[in-house]
Amino acid sequence: MARVMARVAGVAAQRLERSVFRMQMLAATSVLALTVVTYVFSPLGVTNALYVTGLAIMFLATAVAAAVPWARLPHNAIAAVPLLDIAAMMFVREGEPAAAASLFFVFPIFWLATHFSTWIAILGPAICAGLLWTSVWWRGETLTVSNVPTLFVLPITFMFLATAAYQAARRGAAHRILLRQQSRLLEGAVAGVRRQQETLDEIINAVTFGVIGYDERGNVVLVNQAHRALMEPFGDLNDALVQERVYLPDRVTPIPERRRPYRRAMRGEVFDNEIIWQGRPGERRIALAVSARQLLDDDGESQGCIIITRDVTPELAAVEARDDFVASVSHELRTPLTSVLGYLDLVVDNPGLDTESRRLVGIALDNSERLLQIVSDLLVTVSGDSHQFVMHFAPCEITEIAAQSIEAARVAGGARGITLDVRSSGDVIVMGDAFRLRQVMDNFVSNAIKYNVDGGSVVVTITDTGSDARVTVRDTGRGMRPDEQERLFERFYRADSVRQTSIHGTGLGLNIAREIIEEHGGSVSVESERGVGTTFTMTLPKEPRSATVTGKRQGRNGHDA
Repeated sequence: MARVMARVAGVAAQRLERSVFRMQMLAATSVLALTVVTYVFSPLGVTNALYVTGLAIMFLATAVAAAVPWARLPHNAIAAVPLLDIAAMMFVREGEPAAAASLFFVFPIFWLATHFSTWIAILGPAICAGLLWTSVWWRGETLTVSNVPTLFVLPITFMFLATAAYQAARRGAAHRILLRQQSRLLEGAVAGVRRQQETLDEIINAVTFGVIGYDERGNVVLVNQAHRALMEPFGDLNDALVQERVYLPDRVTPIPERRRPYRRAMRGEVFDNEIIWQGRPGERRIALAVSARQLLDDDGESQGCIIITRDVTPELAAVEARDDFVASVSHELRTPLTSVLGYLDLVVDNPGLDTESRRLVGIALDNSERLLQIVSDLLVTVSGDSHQFVMHFAPCEITEIAAQSIEAARVAGGARGITLDVRSSGDVIVMGDAFRLRQVMDNFVSNAIKYNVDGGSVVVTITDTGSDARVTVRDTGRGMRPDEQERLFERFYRADSVRQTSIHGTGLGLNIAREIIEEHGGSVSVESERGVGTTFTMTLPKEPRSATVTGKRQGRNGHDA
């Protein structure tokens, strides 16, 4: 730092000394030119002792301006040079009055007015006026109108020149100060922007997902290292720094150019987590989740876009492994369940079975058949192919279905002191698949027990609204956060608050329940409050439906297949 300051001080000193010499050379050159012209017309004039003395003083002043280290002296010391110039010009004027050398007083007067304080600026024209008056008095000239230019016009002109030059210099100095301040502010702003840019670059290069930005003309203005790491292993990049050949989620169909994420983003589209595959079939490949956002100005006009790419290959592999596992387990469960059903049929058909035992075995047989169907549903739920439910619609009494579900759950509820109750406005008949509606009801009731508190309650209420039947299942359990409610019906979703407990589940029950309800033309909603409880509301239409209805199932990607 000390060396830098010393270097700056040295540069300032050199600038000051060059400035003094340049100002002096202006005055000296003018006098020299006057001498040459005077010599042409009056050779004897330039040999006058007074004229020669003036030239000598001017030479001395020039030598002093060149040799003295002015940066080491007080600033006002420099005024000695223009004062010497005034003396030199006065001697030149006295040596050859016809040369009108007094007009050259403007050079030192201007110098004193523009580079020094107020009193020194006044000193210049005052000295010049005094010297002119003294010259007239010394010569003993009689004052006439011919003396007016010398005694009045020139001094007034000099004073006006000094005043104008002084004011101009002050304004110039003020402007320079303002410019320096603005320059420092601008430099500070530029430095701040540079720091922010460096910080942004560090942050962007620290993240593990790809980030690339484009201006409104499609030129790349921002790209991080993660983006290059995702793109470069798969071949040369185009001008947009992306791979030209990418594939749909089926991994084999190339995405048309207009539908590629880069093209869509440049057209102003906004999208989230679009899955594409990068890499040719048979070679190394990765799955990317691509999102795009538009960069808008204050008027809402697009100034470019940002594209985010994230490698989701491990996530998709985990989902496939999970689905394969569930499918494998479901398949393995079907064989022993089929055997259980067969033996239960034999027991029920035994004529020697007493009435109570036949009733209990019948309950076990019904639930085993339901369990086999649920296992079959679980198997097709994780299938990658489009699946359709086959439903058999007939008039069914929804209150009776609810009562059967509550009765089947009493043992589980009683073990924890949970009371179960059904409330209905009477028989409510809907057109639906009784087996599927019982599956939905069992799911709601079992969840109400599973996530309830010991000693709590579960109340199922059936209401006939005229054209619809409304079923509510209300519990006094732990409740859910709003963000958990939003994702409650997603496949395999389980709330964070229950994943950390010993309560087990697959995250499929509510997804299947919603689809069954929607295939009946109904709807389902949930309301929940932490620490208070949860209420599921199912609305089913009462209008007749066709005898057999097939419904769509969601594919692996979560969209209607």
